[in-house]
Amino acid sequence: MRKIKLNLLIKILFIQIFITLATYTKAYAYIGLGPLLPMLGTIIAYVFIGIISIFGIIVYPLRLIIKKIKNKKDKKENINNEKLKDD
Repeated sequence: MRKIKLNLLIKILFIQIFITLATYTKAYAYIGLGPLLPMLGTIIAYVFIGIISIFGIIVYPLRLIIKKIKNKKDKKENINNEKLKDD
């Protein structure tokens, strides 16, 4: 018996909330800067992360290419130095 009354009360509460939300047309409310500041911080963080990731995608392969070129030059110099020593 108690469960039936509780379900009825919950249904009445939801109906009242729905009617209240459906009938009001304007909400005179001022949000202020509270939500704006964390949003700006998040935007700045995403831009910074984007710049770093693009920079990493471009720079890292270039570093590897430059390293390979330097290693080839070092190997050639070592080979030339060994030839000169043998002569």
